[in-house]
Amino acid sequence: MKYIIIKGSKSSGKSATVKDICKRLNPSSIKELYIDETGMATLKPLAVTEIGPANYLLTIKKRNILVVAAAPTEQRKRITDILFAVHSLNIYPEMGIIAMCGIEKLKDYATAKELEKFGECIHETKIWRIPSNQFHKTEEWDSRISQLTSLALKNI
Repeated sequence: MKYIIIKGSKSSGKSATVKDICKRLNPSSIKELYIDETGMATLKPLAVTEIGPANYLLTIKKRNILVVAAAPTEQRKRITDILFAVHSLNIYPEMGIIAMCGIEKLKDYATAKELEKFGECIHETKIWRIPSNQFHKTEEWDSRISQLTSLALKNI
């Protein structure tokens, strides 16, 4: 699996960034990934407007893309557990778009290092909060989303 890592602090806009990337990727299907306490996974179909800070499987060009819009530390689920849950459904994503905290303070969390076991990082970026109530309308926002969307499309 190839993957893109989007790092940032708790309120830097990781989830909003991932949501807008998903919109621009124009997936043919979106399914939210639910993982219970035992590690069992289920999928629920969604519309792109329903994407929030959670885990998703997108289908783009008949390929599966894993999207982790909430950092694993914020979910209290290690990325390895998320990937094993997806694999338990017999789904092996070809690409991942993974949000993660810039500094993982929780014990036993090392998202970037864990991901190395599952594939190749094609891009890692650190984002900061855009200081505006209308951040979606700024040139910085559009540039961020355009760059990451283009990179994802090239690698699908």
